[in-house]
Amino acid sequence: MENFDSINTVGIKKEEAFALAQESEKSRDFAPAIRGISIGLSSGTSGNRGIFLTSKREKELWVAAVLDRVIGISWKKRKVAFFLRANNNLYEAVQSRLLAFHFFDIKIPLTNHFPNLIDLDPDILVGQPSVLVALAQHYVRIGKKADFTKVVSVAEVLEEDQRDFLTQVFGCNISQVYQCTEGFLAYTCREGHLHLNEDWLEIEKRYLDDSKTRFHPIITDYLRSSQPVVRYELNDILHEGPPCSCGSKSTVLSKIEGRSDDVFRFEQGNAAVDIYPDFIRRSVLLASEDIVNYRVTRIGEKKLSVFLEVLKPEKREMLFQRVQKELKVLFSTYGIEGMEIIKADLNHNPMNKFKRVKNEYSKNV
Repeated sequence: MENFDSINTVGIKKEEAFALAQESEKSRDFAPAIRGISIGLSSGTSGNRGIFLTSKREKELWVAAVLDRVIGISWKKRKVAFFLRANNNLYEAVQSRLLAFHFFDIKIPLTNHFPNLIDLDPDILVGQPSVLVALAQHYVRIGKKADFTKVVSVAEVLEEDQRDFLTQVFGCNISQVYQCTEGFLAYTCREGHLHLNEDWLEIEKRYLDDSKTRFHPIITDYLRSSQPVVRYELNDILHEGPPCSCGSKSTVLSKIEGRSDDVFRFEQGNAAVDIYPDFIRRSVLLASEDIVNYRVTRIGEKKLSVFLEVLKPEKREMLFQRVQKELKVLFSTYGIEGMEIIKADLNHNPMNKFKRVKNEYSKNV
């Protein structure tokens, strides 16, 4: 973003791109473009919003990839319900005589969308996991069976308990799309495994641990020219999985763990101790199956805040104490004693991506 003006090849200035994107955010009209170039604004999981540009040709290639790998080709007329923070010319381009695209603005409370979603009765549901879970909970509350042929998770990390709950409620496998400002990076194949799109992306791997299970992807996109992406390293933490039986030779991702920004780093003498988000998640979920949702935030050198959403509110205090105990055991295993763990409210803006494990301690890098 610092070198946006010199990197993009279509002569668009960062200032005018941001101005258009922000005006679209305010007006909720996402149709305007600059000289035929669509402008998108990422929601900024890392805390920094990014602009992405797409030309007509790049839009056509993206649509082809999404139809082939996410939506699927069909001669049957289908309706897609798309729950996102912002619409974009890119998304609207998927529309056709056989595919009706319906954007649900998550800036509007979800409760306002429920009647329209039920009336629409879409074939395909797309949304971020936190929204999909809320929708699934509504279907359970009203006792209505969902009849989706496909449910696609986007934008946030899809965790195992969320996937299991969504699969149970919606009665179908949950597909994933891994996309960010840097492009459409991965999709779920017919066998249910997440593959990198290595037929047009070159993904180098910078391993983060000795076992070479976690890595940062270094991306080169051979199809993108309006905003070139060349050897760009993301700080997403990816887990490499075993080869897939679907026939694709592209790398399988067994997990998207989160971002390196949210690794809890502690100094132990002359060494650094990294506690990855997965270990935090495991400790919380070990505490009880009654925990529906949570957020663990590092707010000081040895201070965490914990929000819990539980099935039975009267159990919240007891479950908080269990989580507190599990987390202290985890930190103790790494030789970190004296952790202070306090209760917190969620205070989440639905326009931002939801993260269950979050670092807000500025000294942690």
